[in-house]
Amino acid sequence: MKLPCRRMLSLAVAAALLPAAALAAPTPGPAPEADPAPQDAQTLEAVTVTAQRREEQLQKTPISITALSAQDLERRQVTRLDDLKFEVPNLIIEPNTGTTTGAKIFLRGVGADESLFTADPAVAIYIDDVYIPRQTGALFDLYDVERVEVLRGPQGTLYGRNATGGAIRYITRQPNGDPSFVVSGQLGNLGRGDLRTALGGRLGEALDFSAAALTRNRDGFSRDVTNNRDVNDQEVYAMRLGFSMPLGDSTRASFNLDGNKERSGPAYATGVIRAGGTRPVLDPDNDYYTLQTNVVQGRNNLDQFGAVLTLESELDWATWRNIVHYRSMQNLLFGDFDGTAQTRFHLFQDQDQDQKGYESQLISASEGPFTWVGGLFWFKESNNQPTRQDIFATGSTNTINLDTDARAVYGQGTWAFSDALRLTGGLRWSWEEKDFSVVSIRANGTPNFSFAKKDEWSKLDWRLALDYSISDDVMAYASAATGFKSGGFNGRGGSAAAITTVDEETVLAYEVGLKTTLLDERLRFNAAYYRNQYDDLQLTAFAPDGTSLLLNAADTRIQGFEIDATALLAQGWTANASVGTIDAEYTAFSAINRPIFEGKELKQAPELTWTVGTQYRMEMADGSLVMGVQAHYTDEHFQNLANSPIIKTDEYTLVDARIAYEADGGRWMVALWGKNLTDEEYFTGAFDLAALGFADAYMNVPRTYGIDFRYRFW
Repeated sequence: MKLPCRRMLSLAVAAALLPAAALAAPTPGPAPEADPAPQDAQTLEAVTVTAQRREEQLQKTPISITALSAQDLERRQVTRLDDLKFEVPNLIIEPNTGTTTGAKIFLRGVGADESLFTADPAVAIYIDDVYIPRQTGALFDLYDVERVEVLRGPQGTLYGRNATGGAIRYITRQPNGDPSFVVSGQLGNLGRGDLRTALGGRLGEALDFSAAALTRNRDGFSRDVTNNRDVNDQEVYAMRLGFSMPLGDSTRASFNLDGNKERSGPAYATGVIRAGGTRPVLDPDNDYYTLQTNVVQGRNNLDQFGAVLTLESELDWATWRNIVHYRSMQNLLFGDFDGTAQTRFHLFQDQDQDQKGYESQLISASEGPFTWVGGLFWFKESNNQPTRQDIFATGSTNTINLDTDARAVYGQGTWAFSDALRLTGGLRWSWEEKDFSVVSIRANGTPNFSFAKKDEWSKLDWRLALDYSISDDVMAYASAATGFKSGGFNGRGGSAAAITTVDEETVLAYEVGLKTTLLDERLRFNAAYYRNQYDDLQLTAFAPDGTSLLLNAADTRIQGFEIDATALLAQGWTANASVGTIDAEYTAFSAINRPIFEGKELKQAPELTWTVGTQYRMEMADGSLVMGVQAHYTDEHFQNLANSPIIKTDEYTLVDARIAYEADGGRWMVALWGKNLTDEEYFTGAFDLAALGFADAYMNVPRTYGIDFRYRFW
């Protein structure tokens, strides 16, 4: 990979910034006799994760992980899943085109930007231990959360299904019996008005409970000049309710419910063709935040419900965890995807999804030399969706059905040869069956076509990792692993002949890394090199005439470096930085696919991303002033398989800042905040369909600012 000098300089500066700053920090004085509060800490607080199904120190876990606590999320203004892109190297998360709820996630250059359920994501999302299979509805608000873990790279052994790019784990706050009642909110420009409540306590002698609710509202930030109104608004309501109680001496039962309701409008795109080119102008005022549309009554209604029962038993020799869940989702979407005042490409779909599953995990209680994890996984999902593409006129309605049955058995063990040297090995056997059908009816009510097919795939994945503790504070590791994503169907095909089947996607991944805790535990510096070889990488695209494509890229090689660093510069003053690089190329393809892939770059794969931030806490009378600023850079990258330059996302740098007063004891807090302070503009998604006469893009949210507040009643 060849980077311009400017980018290499950015990489070098970001990588060197924190170690240099930490070296200049004064030597801390003796620790106080009492346990220090986090703001008075003389060392970085140790981070515990459960990425390998057991509690481990982040610095002793031989995989690339970014972990953010609830306090980290608040102070860095990470309020929704897509805000994580500013905290994790090589991660892109944006709303999927036309939606406000669909999560388009690419990690290390691999992901999916097709929200239809016949195309599976490549980055798995988990809420606690429950797998979330669909992009639609996956842009969860990060409320009532204990921490978030992002596992970078294929997670084929322990997470398996559709985790060839990585996994994101959302760990919620569990009931613990402590009485609490907290109200928090946010007010800002663009009509921003959010309110959150969280309640916890104990009922009777042993039943712990927690409850949380959220409402999030914002006016539209784009102007529909055709109908003289603002569009791209948000209106979200959510809740969580949890119970936990002991069953006998060794088992604890937990039951959680969650719900989500969204009544935001659909996302409207803006025309991007400006004067001076050879194509008709679609942006006459040269303003990406104005647009045209002939869809007045657009819809983007989302309703979700989830229930999960967890039984955790502490045996003499192991922890036995059993998780049973049920989830459902309904999404009614009707939107204008062409960014013009004509009907060139409109989309209607009414998705009805439900899932149920069971996972049994057995985790050894031994401290060594051999520790292990084993499990069984069963998952069943059903999707039904009438969908219609209106290209210049009302199109046929295709009723699509897909039933999925997935099963797996897995195990992973670690043998400690000594206190310093450990070997980890794991296996996972996965089997998946999909039953797919389409019935298409023309606009005049006559049959168009029908199609039905059932297929199955299976794969044995493995992982080997060797880690060596050079000292108590420095660990090196190397790993090799495989991953698997089952095949599927091109569900948006407009005819029986266009509904193609794609092969399974597999990956062989290598990683070497270094995890260090230096300068008397005041600097945490982790670095990794990865190299992933994908066979039959699954990609989605739209042909210039609006025809949907789902296809395999024969072979793809992706490699790069990642750096994470956190430093305690002085008492109350911390800094963080991350750097990620992606060097990706198609390495082989069939003759028929040569025109599609030859000479092209992978979409959604910026060569460089970095983040630099700092937080400073200053003690004041009866409280503390907490100040923070973050800067995030993303290199230019393409939005489609064809590498259309007119809808390429140009490089951008975002700056966020926040200053808060926190009362002693955490009773109340008030903060001023700003996001995208330099008012950067960039494309989060786009289409270029020349045969339909348009190219349009979906814009990022412009500069926002406002006030946060929080009050703890008890």
